[in-house]
Amino acid sequence: MKFLSAASLLVAAFVALLFAVPFSPAAKETPDAFAIEVQLRSTSAGRVQIYPDAGTGFTEASSLIQALTPGAGFTTYRFPIPPGRYRQFRFDPVDGDTAVTLKSLRVVRVDGRVVRDVALNALQPAYAIRELRPTADGLEIFPAPNANDPQLTVAFDPPLQLEPSRLALVVGGWRPAVACFAVLLLLLVALDRLPRVRDALASRARRLAARPVLALSLVAALAVAASSYPVVFLGKSYVSPNMGTVLLYEEFPTLPGYRDATAGEVKGSDLGAIMWQHIPLSMVEARALRQGEVPLWNRYNTGGTPLLGQGQSMFGDPLHLLVLATNGRSWAWDLKFLLAKWIFASGLGLIVFTLVRTNGTRTGSAGAPPATEAGDHFSTSLLPALVVAAAAPFVGFFLYRFNHPAFFSLCYAPWPLYCWLRVTAARRVRGAAGWTAGLVVANLALMNSGTAKEAYMLLLAMNLAGAAVLLADAAPWRQRLLKLAGTAWAGLLFVLLTAPIWGTFLHELANAYTSYNSAAAYQIQPSIILGLFDEAFYRPIAPNNQTFSPSLNFLLLLGFLYFLATLRAHFGARRVMAIAAVSLLPLALAFGLVPPAWIMGLPFLANIAHIDNTFSCVLIVLWSVLAGVGFAAAMRRLPTREGRGDLLIAGLLLGAIVFAWIAFRQAVHRPMYGTAFTVNDLGRPLAVAPFLWGYLASLLLAVVVFAAGVRHASVTRRLTPALTLLLAASAGALVWRHALHAPAAGFESFVLRPTTRVDFHAKSEAVQLMQAAVAREPARAYGIRGVFFPGWNDVYGLETIHGPDALMNPWYRELTGLLGGAQRLWDWRIYLEPPNVPAARPFFDALNVRFYLDRHSDQGLMGRALKLTKIADLDVYESPTVWPRAFFTDRVAPYDRAEEFAEKIRTGDGRPFAAMARKDLAATPTLAALWGDWAGRRVVPATHYRLTENTTAFDVHAPGPGAVVLLETFWAGDFRVFVNGRKQPILRLNHAFKGVALPAGGDYRIEFRCVPRHWYRNVAFSIVGAVLFLASLAAAWRWPAGNGSARRDAATA
Repeated sequence: MKFLSAASLLVAAFVALLFAVPFSPAAKETPDAFAIEVQLRSTSAGRVQIYPDAGTGFTEASSLIQALTPGAGFTTYRFPIPPGRYRQFRFDPVDGDTAVTLKSLRVVRVDGRVVRDVALNALQPAYAIRELRPTADGLEIFPAPNANDPQLTVAFDPPLQLEPSRLALVVGGWRPAVACFAVLLLLLVALDRLPRVRDALASRARRLAARPVLALSLVAALAVAASSYPVVFLGKSYVSPNMGTVLLYEEFPTLPGYRDATAGEVKGSDLGAIMWQHIPLSMVEARALRQGEVPLWNRYNTGGTPLLGQGQSMFGDPLHLLVLATNGRSWAWDLKFLLAKWIFASGLGLIVFTLVRTNGTRTGSAGAPPATEAGDHFSTSLLPALVVAAAAPFVGFFLYRFNHPAFFSLCYAPWPLYCWLRVTAARRVRGAAGWTAGLVVANLALMNSGTAKEAYMLLLAMNLAGAAVLLADAAPWRQRLLKLAGTAWAGLLFVLLTAPIWGTFLHELANAYTSYNSAAAYQIQPSIILGLFDEAFYRPIAPNNQTFSPSLNFLLLLGFLYFLATLRAHFGARRVMAIAAVSLLPLALAFGLVPPAWIMGLPFLANIAHIDNTFSCVLIVLWSVLAGVGFAAAMRRLPTREGRGDLLIAGLLLGAIVFAWIAFRQAVHRPMYGTAFTVNDLGRPLAVAPFLWGYLASLLLAVVVFAAGVRHASVTRRLTPALTLLLAASAGALVWRHALHAPAAGFESFVLRPTTRVDFHAKSEAVQLMQAAVAREPARAYGIRGVFFPGWNDVYGLETIHGPDALMNPWYRELTGLLGGAQRLWDWRIYLEPPNVPAARPFFDALNVRFYLDRHSDQGLMGRALKLTKIADLDVYESPTVWPRAFFTDRVAPYDRAEEFAEKIRTGDGRPFAAMARKDLAATPTLAALWGDWAGRRVVPATHYRLTENTTAFDVHAPGPGAVVLLETFWAGDFRVFVNGRKQPILRLNHAFKGVALPAGGDYRIEFRCVPRHWYRNVAFSIVGAVLFLASLAAAWRWPAGNGSARRDAATA
């Protein structure tokens, strides 16, 4: 075969042009054809910021920021700006009072050519500038003393017009096109002129075809690398804070140790779960393990919350061991995401391969051309599985849940189903037992993947599908029931093994407040089911084209449509039809066939709320498998007479869902008797971005090219180099948008471009000061506005008063809802502005908040209520009246309602006190006698603290009988207290906190220890489960092999 031909070169050039389209300047929503280039020297760290004014004034949204690099030499900073008509720039050379030297400020084209060199004497002081001094090196800028925002301006008269030429917009992407064409040309030349290379590749391909597991693993790995190339090759990250989550500072760069201020755009994808909870929790878990403890408790958020009991800890996920071993390093998280994606793609490929290699799915017909056994095996079994494995890393789910923990839930989901398939096919005891053990491990990973809704629903759905496959198998009923009994036994062992996880979770769930307490059920209109195959087509119903729900991709849609088009031919494939039948349930739930009222009447389902995206995840797995079955059918039927009819039916199905999507956008119902329900108003159709129309057209064109090319290759049984490139290009056109892309890619609103990888453990001077202080005596810290963001404080081992935990203490939440001067955001975040600090301080004192953090703070305003301790990367303030973490008092005040307790704080004398709900106080005789002269109470702070992840211990001197209050939240049944080594009852004091009664004066050593209710019982269940699990495996392994029917029946168990 000749590889280097005119046709192949022409197609290679066409492919190169297609490849370059997303990287051309014309694809940019805000073309970065120009940049402001600044040469600046600074002796200290900080940031430089520029505000271009294109007619809307100076706004933060349009400003450009970079971190200053301190040093003796000049550093060049480039700020990309879009074309426009600019009247003036505002230039903030530094964010402190350090003198800096400006060498040049100019506007340049992206290729470096200078458009305007701004004269340094044109810069005018605007705010907080003490002096501008020309020197031989440039312009020395002296900010005013204690300034935190010095400003200069430069005006342009006439305005500066920046407009790229049309030619530049069109041909600006020539470099990617040339690079792509060069690679393809080298490949064609090598295959055409170097027979050894061609023969070696062919030999390796034949060997891989004989080793399907290796082939699938390799293709999945290559697809993962292609879909995540910025992470693999360009130093970008799944867990980059610049994607939109502030952490320590409230702007980017948001951590010490890096300079990049570029902010990413994820269009509504939930980033906070991983950045504010799971990454910090991984470091809490690592600390607990280093201390020899199980991570049961998170003392750092909201006064203390359950950790394992949240049901989202990832503790028990095998891949999470890598993260824990590295103490949550960003590169370890990236590797975990990549491995999970590979596991997902490999798992789906193996499921398809296992299904389609059985006789039940061979939907050939008379008239099919003859094929060799090896070729038939490759085309009908391995090739469809390879297509699914290659397409899986590009599903739209990975844009919707870019780095959400549900990423791992979906990625592990295929494996329980695969294990069920292998158990169904097993002929011997060892095989069945081994795959049953694999089922337990797969379910364990899925259960601990980091979510509750997605993980548990996928767990149930995949096992339901697997059980349906087993029951639908063609084997005798006795064999099927024996296997079902074996898997049921494994299920019981799984329940025992995981008792510490689900038992703790259910206990905490019953006692906690959660945002999902109210029943709700959100579903998707079936008219827009096109979005299930490309999430872009959901976006018009969301504001600003934000992501709405997860999806597959159009390549998998082709296989699924072919499956539907040949549905009758699959009726004999029992396993396939079992999976198809089970998929109808999540379809009905997600797309509104099941009424919301029914859903809200079912336990657990009623509190999911996000029925749409949760059960779409189930459909993604099951319909990816059915797509593979469809591809296998296509390989057999396309060369036949029926193949053309199949394509016609599949095309009509595609046209129907596209038709429904377009009609949903614009159809208006005629009013009857003055009114009628309608989705759209007359003359006001649903707005669809121009990109989406072009994108839809390109997808449909790619579908036609791909289908026609595959049919042509099937009929002629010949795949030319030109046709191969054309098929690859059309397949790429169906999935390209779902990959992660480099910063140079355009179509910013519809592609995802990850930002730079950072060091989570970079040192902060302010943080180190607080760490040293709390090592001596525990206290909490609070960040003003967006500083020291709740959740991220866990990384530093510093406690705060709020956090993004799903399960919250109901008493603590009630109490913090009464904080003066503060407001609650997102149902869990306590937000405070500097002017409100004086009003909030008495409450914060009572919550053990000693440190207040701000950045570039108004020291005069903050100093009215607090003491300035340190000016560093953050300004650190302290409250001189903070309550100690633990204290003794000889008086206990009664109260009836939380508002009454809050009023005691507001109007009190500022000293610590103990209070107890009146009904609880009446039931505690030891403390009931302590009512009385509250103003004359004695207060003794605790000393000699020792804190671990699960325990708080301290010494206290009691001058007489009284109570000890520990300002850590009270969770009923989750703690034990030991007073001088003897267990005592725990009391709920100060509405939300723990305490213990002391019957007499003396010196005491008190230790509070987290031991969730029924913990030891659940651990015992787990140990029993592990023993029975190993014993069952050993018994199965020793089962004698034989050919008798009795042994065969037993072996299938």
